[in-house]
Parts: sequence; structure tokens; C-alpha cells
Amino acid sequence: MNSLRFLIPFVGAQMRLNPGRACITTLGIIASTCAVVWVVSGYDALVSQFDENSEKYLGRYDLLIMPKPGPPGSEAPPIQSSLVDDLKRDAGVLEVNPIGQSRVTVVPIESQEEDEKSSLDFVVGARPPVNGAPPLDPTLVSTPAIEPPYELLQGRWLSEDIEAKEIVVGELVAKDKKLSIGDGLKLISLANEVQLTVVGIVEQAPQAPSLSSRGRGGPPSGKRPGRPQHPQPKADDSQSETNQTVLGMPKNFSEGIAANAIYVRPELAEWINGYASRPQVLQIAIRDTVTTQQFREVWGERLASGRPAMQLIDFDTVREGMEETRTVSGHQAQAWAATGMATLAAIFIIFSTLSMGVSERTREFAMLRAVALTRGQVATIVAIESVLLAVVGWLGGLAAGYLMLVVGSHYVPGWFGTDAVLGWGCIVLSGVTVLVGALGAAIVPAWRATRIEPLEAMTSKVSTPGMQSWVVFGVIGALLSALTPLLVFAIPMSDEWRTWAYGFLTYPTLLVGMICLAPAIVVFCESAIGPWVTRALGLDTRMMKTQLSTSLWRTVGATLALSIGLGLYASTQTWGYSMLKPFTPGNWLPDALVAFHPVGLDDDGIDDVRKVAGVRSDRVMSLAIEQARFDWGDAEQPSRVQRDNAVLFGIDPEMAFANEDPFLTFEFVEGDRTSAIETLQSGESCLISEDFQMSSGLGVGDELSFTPPTAEDERVTYRIAGVVSLPGWHWATKFSGVRRHFVRTATVVFANREQVQRDFHLHQTEFVWMDIDDDADLQAMEAELQSIAERKSGETFVASGLGSVKAYRPFARMTASENVRKAIQLRADDMIWGMSYLPLITLAIMSLAIANTVIASVRSRTWEFGIMRSIGVTRGQLVRLVIAETILIAVGACVLSLIFGLIAGWCGVGMAQYVGWFAGPPNFIIPWAHLSIGFAMTIGLCLLAGLWPVVRIGRAEPLGLLQAGRGGQG
Repeated sequence: MNSLRFLIPFVGAQMRLNPGRACITTLGIIASTCAVVWVVSGYDALVSQFDENSEKYLGRYDLLIMPKPGPPGSEAPPIQSSLVDDLKRDAGVLEVNPIGQSRVTVVPIESQEEDEKSSLDFVVGARPPVNGAPPLDPTLVSTPAIEPPYELLQGRWLSEDIEAKEIVVGELVAKDKKLSIGDGLKLISLANEVQLTVVGIVEQAPQAPSLSSRGRGGPPSGKRPGRPQHPQPKADDSQSETNQTVLGMPKNFSEGIAANAIYVRPELAEWINGYASRPQVLQIAIRDTVTTQQFREVWGERLASGRPAMQLIDFDTVREGMEETRTVSGHQAQAWAATGMATLAAIFIIFSTLSMGVSERTREFAMLRAVALTRGQVATIVAIESVLLAVVGWLGGLAAGYLMLVVGSHYVPGWFGTDAVLGWGCIVLSGVTVLVGALGAAIVPAWRATRIEPLEAMTSKVSTPGMQSWVVFGVIGALLSALTPLLVFAIPMSDEWRTWAYGFLTYPTLLVGMICLAPAIVVFCESAIGPWVTRALGLDTRMMKTQLSTSLWRTVGATLALSIGLGLYASTQTWGYSMLKPFTPGNWLPDALVAFHPVGLDDDGIDDVRKVAGVRSDRVMSLAIEQARFDWGDAEQPSRVQRDNAVLFGIDPEMAFANEDPFLTFEFVEGDRTSAIETLQSGESCLISEDFQMSSGLGVGDELSFTPPTAEDERVTYRIAGVVSLPGWHWATKFSGVRRHFVRTATVVFANREQVQRDFHLHQTEFVWMDIDDDADLQAMEAELQSIAERKSGETFVASGLGSVKAYRPFARMTASENVRKAIQLRADDMIWGMSYLPLITLAIMSLAIANTVIASVRSRTWEFGIMRSIGVTRGQLVRLVIAETILIAVGACVLSLIFGLIAGWCGVGMAQYVGWFAGPPNFIIPWAHLSIGFAMTIGLCLLAGLWPVVRIGRAEPLGLLQAGRGGQG
């Protein structure tokens, strides 16, 4: 303790001597702490509201009863009416509310303007939901409850009049759709389109808990799928199942009760959906004299052993589920990312300050060592300075962060959220971040300070690293950087080992490689780019010949500091737009795909489609499309095939691959158009996509088998006749309705139309591909196609898990390829730039390290600047000299970040074939326009950071520079 009291005055004296440097460092810590507060506050808000949100989710009920989840992709069984009756007869049960849930599209009556369209509006719009698309709209909940299940915020609850066309919406829906009492809503399902009036708004939890682990795709890779059972139509149905369309209804994905919900009476839900509402969840209110545990003891075993097996959901289960939602995990991941960024920011900013201080105070430390101080005490001085800067910056950051949350949540709630709080988690995490950063940053400067010998007080030698050091480091860095793509692309290993190596070896190796490369990059920029910069600024090139390399390690620290945020930004942009390429629909697609759901068209209807204005009558192809599970027989599903089904396109081979003006213009990777026409026309052959060939290992000559959804005892086998490149098939099928049974799919397969119709028992044409005129009005076309579809009003179709469903208003869903491209471009831009914000914020914070570097450079060269001014160098030349140094540091950071970004982005794209993001051969796209934004921002921030030193040196007089320089040396 006595030693600390003795050493602290040294630290205070140094800070008083250089207040500007201490202020800039503290400001950097404040900024990095604010970044942590910004991100972590949202997570803290979620954690602090788990209990409150759990109570909101249950509403006025105590328990939920719902079926136990089945295999991924399976239909959730309805609850038997006998169970509902038995529960109602239980003396301890106060109320049983059976609810059914279904997906609908919800559209406010007021139409949206064209310029307000989002990416989803281009592909979804006012159309029924489909299996391929995730739930985008509120869930339709049918309930017979007399009283509102949740607190009523506005209006009233549903009346008991089953003829009333009214609806109650949750507060989330009201906020998102900008609804109030009396507004009209249009509800669109596969079977109908209904307009209702909003009569009430109820309170709801902001999110639903995760109550099961059921996924959206098929079974895990390598496991043979089970056979899902579909209900057969009743004997008195007017048509047999094999003569009707069989569709999988859009899956709800709601585990328990949807939080984003709208409420109607069961009778109204039946009219909207076309089938009687079946209870999927029971809301149970028990009497005050009965506890939840007592109810569980009586009913738990019976529910678990029933058919279907049921589960009880109480408050504790909901509370646990709130902690496991994707929203929480996403906020948690963002919190860790922000923490990592802030830690690096703290390390480099403090490291820059301490390193400069040690370099400038060499003579001071030598004299202290000569007087009495031990090496440990010298190291302690450095450590105290580091921790003091960190603590002051952390406290200031908390205060600034709290103010940011208060002001931001009021004026820009979209950035901060209205519920963001400065919780203990945020305080502790930011504190640990800054402390770890401070201690880590002090290690090297403290070690350097302890190596100063007392005799160095007699000298003023400036040590310049020799060529050998940066060359050796450069070679090591190049080898480590080259090892990264070798681990991803070249070195043979299993997928599991490659994934492990990518997660635990690739990035650490690349980071170390970049650190080792930094000195060589700085020297390269000084020698190769420096002359161009000095000439552009009207300076003699000799004035900047060795300036950066003379203070190499100081410059390297600043370059690395800038490269943290800029490198991550470059890698995010490179990876994002490289991954976008194979998901963007290519020109092989016809202009539009029209789905006539849910009952299809007859031959007369196809003729009418050809007559629609804007449709090229000679470019209309009827399709036979089915989505079927693979049948791998006794073999295991290939490990890289992530889903258990494919979408089969039955086409006319001669029209599709005609030598002149073919309908499908995709590239053949194996096989050719001529052979494709012959083999597909002969039947029992198919074409597969290139990405599926890479993931499955199948090729030309191999067989691929399927199980028809309507005849599960049959097996359909095709021989692969060719492999084609199909960029963008994922999004082309996602919203178009071709995923008729399953949400996700592994690939698309092309076969002969007549063959697909026979093999999969398809008796109606549901899909049509077409090319359209360049000046065609898409809205007018879709309206005319809709009128054709409505001629089938009143017919029935068979829905998986539901049986016969009446289609009150069939739909024509037109998916224009150009709209799909617009949608994915908008969506991709939003996602990629969303991931780029944090790196750019880190880059802005790191610019403060440049301010310290420039200040230190000016201080160390004060005497030199005084001599230069004395022999005739003008103020403007000195100013431009400092600007040139600042620009070169920024350029060095840009070069280093570009190397890191290209390698990291390319390796990320290459790893996609081993995970679920695989979409074909890796594409390498360098988005120069977007990268230039980051590079320009880097140079601009560096110039801004160096503004004060530039102004200061420009205003100084020669005598003042000489006196200050002599004082500093003395």
C-alpha cells in the first residue's frame, strides 16, 4: 500500500503533463463502453422482463395443455374433444378455452404506396401464406372465450354473435399494422379472403417462449425419415382423394400460443380457413383452492400417456422458454460480439497511449531506475496508469451510455427500443471488458519499461527497427495467412474436423498472420504509396521517406487499431455479397411462375391464361409440381444433404430445351440439351442441380428415389441424366407455393411432365411458367389471372392433416422473377449492412488511437519541426507533412483490412458447403463500391482525428518549437 501511495503521484504528474492524450484515451474508453451499453442494454431489458412477459403470455390462465412435439416437419395432432370434455368436468378446473391457430395474410384495408414497399411486399403482398415462407403475419387464433384472455387495452372483446364480422388484435399487431378501433382488416387464407372490423386491442407478451425443439425441416442428416400419415377423405366425399389436389397447409410454427396474434370466433375461423377449427392448445384456469402442482399430480400421467401425448405448460416452463428464444440468443450473441469489439478497442487505445508514453519517457524511467525504483515498481506505474484511464473511461461511459439510452429510447426507439435499461449485466460486462482491456494493453508497455537501463538516461538514441525484423514478421504473417484458405479448401479432412478447424484455428491463425504482416504493410505503404501522397500534397518525397518506419511499432499499433473494425467490415461485405450471388435467381428462370391454388386449372383454364394481356401466348408452359421425400432405401441420407425432400418440376422437355429460343436457358454442368430432350421424353429420367450434386455425391447415371405424398407405399425412381446450374432456385421456390408440403427443401429436380403427373397422382394443373411482354402491367395481369382462378370457387381440396377443405376463393399467385430479384437484393442489403454497423462503430472509436499517434508524432518531432521552420519550411508544408503521415497510416489500415477481409470472406463462402448455407460452387465477389465507403470513412476519420495536432503545429512559431523540443529532450 505504501508503494502504491508512493507511485500514484508519478502517474498523476504524467497525466497533468499530457492532458490531451489522457482525455483522448478516456474518450475512447467512453465510446467503447457506450457501444457495449447500446447492445447489451437490449439483452438486459429482455432478462429483466422474463417474469412480466411470462405472466402476460399466460394471461388470466394458469396452465396450457398442448401436444408433445413430433419429428421435425410433422403435423401437430389436434386435441381430442373427449379430453376437453373431461377437463371441463373436473371440479378443480374453472375454465377450459380450446383454441385453434392457423396462418393467414393480414392486410390493412388502406393500401400501401409503391415507394413504401419492403422486400417482402414484392414476393408476398396480399397473397395467401405458403409453406416455403416463414410466418410473416399475425397468427389467426380462434377462441370461444366469453371474457378476454388478456387485459383489454382498447375497445371490447369479441361478441357472442357468430355472424359478427369482427376481430380483436394483439397490441403487437396494432403497433406493427398501425391499427386502431374501427379499422378494417383483410384476412387471406388458401381458401378465402374476408374483411373484418377491429373491435378491440388486448395486451400480449412481446414474444412467445420456446416450448419445444421442433424444427422446420426434415429429420437430421443420416437418418431415414419416417412415414408421415395423412388423413383419408371420408367415404361419402363426392370425389376420391386421388382425384383432388392434396396440399400441406402452411405450418404455424407456434409453440403454444402465438404472441403475435389476432382473435376471432371458431365459426368465423372456419369460414376464413375453409375447415372447422380444431383445438391445438388448451388454456386452463384452475380454482384458487387448487395449486398447479396438485393439478399436475392428477392430470400429468394421463396427459403424457394419451394419444396423442400431451404436455403441461406452467409459469416456470414459460419462464424457462423465454430464456431460450431466438430473440434472446440473438441479443446474447450481439452482446458478446460488442464485448469482444469493445475489449479490442480498449486494448489498442490504451496500448497506443502507454506505448507512446514509455517511448517518450525513456529518460525519465531510466533516471527513476537510477535513483531507487525497481523494475516491478516501474511496471506498476504503467499498470496504474492503464487501470486509472480505464476506470475513468468506464465510469464516464456508463454515464454517457445511460444518457444515450434515456434520450435515444425517447427520440429514436427503433435504435434503442423503449424498454432498454442499464442493468447490472451491462454494468458488470462493460466493467470486465474495460478492465481486461486495460490489463492486456499494459503488458507490453510495462515489459518495455522494465527493460530500460539506468544508463539510458545519458543518451537520446532513437531506435529504428532494422529491415530484418519486419521482413521476418512479414514472411511469418504471409505463411499464417496462407494457411487459412488451405484449412478451408485444400487440406483433406472430414467435415466435422474442418468445421472445428474453421471455428478454432482459422480465424486465430488469420488474426496472428495479419498482426505479423502489419509492419511489412506499413513499410510497403511508406515506400510505394508515400511518394504519391507527398507529391499530391506538394511536398518533397524525402520528407516522408522513413517517417513511419522510424516509429514503426507506434505506427503498427495505430494501423492494427483501425484494422479491427475496418477488417471486419470488409470481411462482412465480401462474404455477404459473395454468398448473395448463388441465391440470386439467374436469367435461366422464365419471367413469371403462376400458382393456381388450391384447386388448379383444367385445359380450358390454361387456354384462358394464354389469352391474358401481357402474356406471350407461345411462351406458356404447364407444369406438374410435387414436393416429395427422398427414399434412400437402406442407405443413410448423405450427411451434407440438410433436408429430406425435393421439389419436382414436371416440364415439357422439347419446349424447355429447344435448340432455338429454349424456354429454360440454364447451363448444363454435365450432359447437354439434346440428350436431355431425348432422355426426359423417354421417361424415368431427371436433371438435378449442381449444388445438390455437390452435397449428395450423385451424378449422371445414378438413381434418385422418392415417396409420393399421396401414396406412401409406392416408390418413384428416376435416373439422373444431367446436372444443371440453377442459381437462385432457393428464393424462386420459397414464396411461389411450389413447396407444397414442407417448409424447407434440399433441391429442385426436373423430369418429364407426364411422368411426374402419373408417378405422383397429379390430376390438375396448379402451376404455369410464362414469359411476358416487356411493357406488361403485372398488377393488371394478376387481376385477370385471379378472375380465371375464381371460376373454381366452391370446389374442395385435401389438406394434409385436415382432410377435405372448401375453397371459397381460389387464388392465382403470380411470382415475377424480377420481383424476386428486387426482394432478395433489398433483403440482402438490409442484412449485410445490419451486420456492418458494429464494425463501423468500432472503426469510429479506433480513430481516437490515430489522434494519439499523431499527437505523439508531433511531440517527438517538435525540435525537428523547429529546425525545419527556421531554415525556411512554411507552416503549410508542416501541416501537409502531418496530413501525409495521417493519410499513410489510414492507407496502411485499408490495405491490411482489405487483405484480411478478402481472405476471411472467401473462406467463409467456402465453408458454406459444410453447413446449411450451401448453394453451389463458391462465388467470390468483391463489392468495391461498398468497400470504398469503409476506406473513405477510414481516411476521413484519420484526418479528423489529426485535426487538432495539425492546427497546433500550424500555429506554432519556430522559436516556440525549438524551446519545446529542447525541453522535451532535456
